[in-house]
Amino acid sequence: MSIAGQLAANLLRFSQQSFSPAAREQARTAIIDTLGVTLAGGVQDGAEKLRRVIVPSAATGNSRVFGTDLRLNALDAALLNGTSSHLLDYDDSNSWLHGHISVAVLPAVLALADEHALNGEAIIRAYLCGYETAVRMGKAVSPFQYRHGWHPTTTVGIFAGVAACAVLLDLTPEHTATALSICASLASGIKSNFGSQTKALVVGQAARSAVMAVQLAREGFSAGQTALEHHHGYFNVFNGSENVDPAALTERWDGTPYILDTEKSNNFKYFSCCYAILSPVDGVLALRKQTGLKPEQIERIEVQVHPIRFPHINIPQPETPLAGKFSLHYCVARAFVAGTLTLDDFIDTARFADPATQSLMHKVTLGCHDEATTHRAYVTLTTTDGRQFQQAIAGARGSSPDNPLAEGVLAQKFIDCATRVMSAEDAQALYARLLQDDYR
Repeated sequence: MSIAGQLAANLLRFSQQSFSPAAREQARTAIIDTLGVTLAGGVQDGAEKLRRVIVPSAATGNSRVFGTDLRLNALDAALLNGTSSHLLDYDDSNSWLHGHISVAVLPAVLALADEHALNGEAIIRAYLCGYETAVRMGKAVSPFQYRHGWHPTTTVGIFAGVAACAVLLDLTPEHTATALSICASLASGIKSNFGSQTKALVVGQAARSAVMAVQLAREGFSAGQTALEHHHGYFNVFNGSENVDPAALTERWDGTPYILDTEKSNNFKYFSCCYAILSPVDGVLALRKQTGLKPEQIERIEVQVHPIRFPHINIPQPETPLAGKFSLHYCVARAFVAGTLTLDDFIDTARFADPATQSLMHKVTLGCHDEATTHRAYVTLTTTDGRQFQQAIAGARGSSPDNPLAEGVLAQKFIDCATRVMSAEDAQALYARLLQDDYR
């Protein structure tokens, strides 16, 4: 049997289990968090530009475009919502995938759920199956893809979107394998577009492609049966044969679902910047509170991160607030000046151009440590009178069960995001409904 065939069989067998309350709770939390950032993303400049391009030629339908009154066909709704979900880079991430799972899964699932009048249990189950696929595909091909310059949220995540949609629509094993093979030719995404609106656009395109692959497979559209393992297939083209281990896909999917994994659990963001920057920012804020220092008293701020984190956050002089999300230098400086980071720090040009922030940004340096833990970071403050203060951070808040986010953080994050498009009362009512798995 082909690898796509084995993957399809394992996926559909996995989908038939009775998921534990703990797994369902994790899925529910991720879905709510993603819907919140999608609502806030939908009113950003990039989302508005994309709608101006897509909506004039888009067929109407039953699929919602979140944050608007639009209802479009599932393909275009998935594209628009998928882009909005990632525009703020405020969505969850996972270190097995080396990318963002929920935005690879949920926009496609919700677009088809609207089209087929599905809700509640069907969406939770589909999400859990997409999550499992994302982790297992990530284990098969990452971290090589991430280090090589691919963006696994899209190049790996598209398979998770297909898997979730296949479960949602109850596809046969044959149709599921075909859909997975179709998306092997639709996978795309490179890291050179980080810090621009195109990073989010490719997430939206992956969601649209996942919906299309599933719909095509249901119509009997054909695809190469060995699209993954062929010598010119996905594995060899994206990774090279020596950098792939498909065992996580082909072995039986027994044991605890990966959404409950404690080694590399789902990471939720509490600041809307690259996840690799959260640990250093935590360290800087801890030193700010500990020392009571003012920005003008700082001679330099030295940060060390794991080498895998270094390349895409080493941006000493970002040109826009959006690019600032991937600039360790800007985020550290802004956090020290303001005492926190907010959505507007990556939207508002006045905040971005703040003289104190810009001055301190030039005093920030970034290097690498030689430890194995990718979440770990070190921060050293040196003052103008020669004093030094150091902080080691084992991982960002929420990066492990031993270092959880404070209670209520994600609920408040959802309300903060949702109130960008609705009243506080409506946001609270929506949150209460989502807690009951009502996604209509």
